[in-house]
Amino acid sequence: MKTKRETMAPEGDDARPGDAPAGDAPIEGDPARDAEGGEGQGGADPERPGSELDRLRAREEELLRALAEMTNVQRRRKLESEQTVLYAKESLVRDLLPVLDDLNRALAAMPGGSDDPVRAGIELVRERFLKILEREGVVPIRSEGQPFDPNLHDAIGEGKPSRGIPPGTVIEVAQPGYRMRDRVLRHAKVIVAGPADEKDRNNA
Repeated sequence: MKTKRETMAPEGDDARPGDAPAGDAPIEGDPARDAEGGEGQGGADPERPGSELDRLRAREEELLRALAEMTNVQRRRKLESEQTVLYAKESLVRDLLPVLDDLNRALAAMPGGSDDPVRAGIELVRERFLKILEREGVVPIRSEGQPFDPNLHDAIGEGKPSRGIPPGTVIEVAQPGYRMRDRVLRHAKVIVAGPADEKDRNNA
């Protein structure tokens, strides 16, 4: 008579006592089992790629800020260099303006006409002088007949206006002024029309 254990034993020549049942054998390629085994075997951290990407983005921002700062420094140095050269030119031209004033006064005081060789020589020097200044951006300030502008003019006196000229108009230029590009190199010294007389106002 067979025992109960012998009756439940698997049939077949390959079945031996002590073998594990077929249902308990590990299944190859089981994702759940592989995942459990991966944790203890140094598997990839799912958060690692995102952390590395954040680090690279932060590094990129640092490099862009450094590049922008370097560009700003270079721009400031270039501007400072240009301003230094410009101020040096302004100082030189400002020192030369009295020489131009002397040439203008000499021509105004000379009695000879345009056929006088001395006068023609002084006029030629003056014209060359003005062309050199013009190449450097120096131009005279228009003053006579213009409204008085404290940004361009220095009023040194007040005169009686002619009929039809409103008060505050420049009626005479004692010393011409000059610009150098967008900067006033020297203010013009001018005489400004004062208020009209009562008689002139009545006639008007």
